[in-house]
Amino acid sequence: MIEAWPALLEPKHKLLDVGCWDGERLYKIRNKCNVIGIDRDITKFKTAKKEIKKKLFYGDITKTIPFQYKFDWILLRDVLEHLEEEDKALKNISNSMKEGAYLIMSTPKHVPFLNWYDPAWIRWKLGGRERHKHYTYAELSKKLKKHSLHIKIYQIEGTIKWVFARWINGFFKHVLGTKKQITTPWSEGYFEWVLIARKESKK
Repeated sequence: MIEAWPALLEPKHKLLDVGCWDGERLYKIRNKCNVIGIDRDITKFKTAKKEIKKKLFYGDITKTIPFQYKFDWILLRDVLEHLEEEDKALKNISNSMKEGAYLIMSTPKHVPFLNWYDPAWIRWKLGGRERHKHYTYAELSKKLKKHSLHIKIYQIEGTIKWVFARWINGFFKHVLGTKKQITTPWSEGYFEWVLIARKESKK
């Protein structure tokens, strides 16, 4: 249900994808509205399709968002869990949204006694450099509300097959040193928050 949000896009809308990688998400909706992507690793832009590459820019949301105008939509897909300065990031995102704008966000779910489902979380807890936090609903709601972002709808995705795929892909990447990856279709499950939050004025 949440993934049907692109049907709400209008040509006048401005949409920003934070942590856009190679711009593939933007490529799929490029004809629906004015799309822009930022990422702090611009090497990912090398594989971007030519139709979208000129819409991709360097940006670090823990510092600032490098645009003078405000957005109707912001995507934050699997980014927050990596940020040490998450509060600064959410403040910058909120400040870059029009009142009534929407944030589409996904991030790993805290599952008591079962957070080992995520090999990236295990690497982080064992001293890895890259942060990979898992969140409860209460944590996310509190962090977002602090910046006038109110969750309107959410669902939980990620099946057991998805967990197995993450472990296999981690083995390919970190043990075998290969770029080979396997994919599984997204569906409702247990391990990943996907939500829509609305920017509302402080009362």
